[in-house]
Order: sequence, then structure tokens, then C-alpha cells
Amino acid sequence: MALNAERAAEEKRGIIRWLRPEFQNPQGGKPAKPATQGKLAKFAATDDASDEATAEATAPTAATATAWPKKLPEQIAAIRDLVARTHKAWTVESVCTAFKGAKKTDVEEVLESLEALGLLTGYSHKSTRRWKAATA
Repeated sequence: MALNAERAAEEKRGIIRWLRPEFQNPQGGKPAKPATQGKLAKFAATDDASDEATAEATAPTAATATAWPKKLPEQIAAIRDLVARTHKAWTVESVCTAFKGAKKTDVEEVLESLEALGLLTGYSHKSTRRWKAATA
């Protein structure tokens, strides 16, 4: 259990130890820096109306957004990982702002697909569709 806690702490700091890098990280990229992961967490929209204004006010800039992957499997993994890192709800717009070059239609398709697979939970809040990581 101590090793599990240690690895979880490392992952929060952005250190990921791939067991099978050719399968788990085929593009060979390095994991996001801890500062980037922390910044992305700030951009998640929440259920709370007061947090919605905060999320909109702290929208990421082009400098903080991650490049939108070109291939569908990479897009799915990127959104899955982004949503899983937080316990907050995400809208299509908030996910789009976290990625440079992401199109709303593509992001919405991926979010709906992850919901259909049971990896995300989708719901409507004040006529806006939102997604959260599914809980076990």
C-alpha cells in the first residue's frame, strides 16, 4: 500500500512510470509537467454556479493549452486523462480551451463516446451538458 501511495503522489507531481511504454505511451511523449496539470484542473467547470464564473474568468490562454492530438485514439486518451485528473465537471467549451486547435464537434463526440463506454458520467445543468469522471 505504501508503494501505491508513493506512485499516486508521483503521478500528481507529473512523474509517470510506464510499465509498458510502447503500449501505454506509444507516441513516446513525456507526461505533462506538474504545473500544467495543476493549471488544467483550474479550468474545469463545476456544478456550483459560483464556480462557473470562476472557471470562465480563469479560462486558459493559448500559451497554457495543450496541443489537440491529430488521431482519434490520442484525442480520446487526452480527454479521458484531462477529466480523470479532477473531480469537477467539464463542458465542451472548457475542454476545448484546454487544447489548442480542438473543435467543439470533435470534443463533444469524444465526451459522448466516453460516456457511452461508462468512463464519464454526463448530465445537464442549467441547459449546459457536463461530464465528470465516472465513479466506481
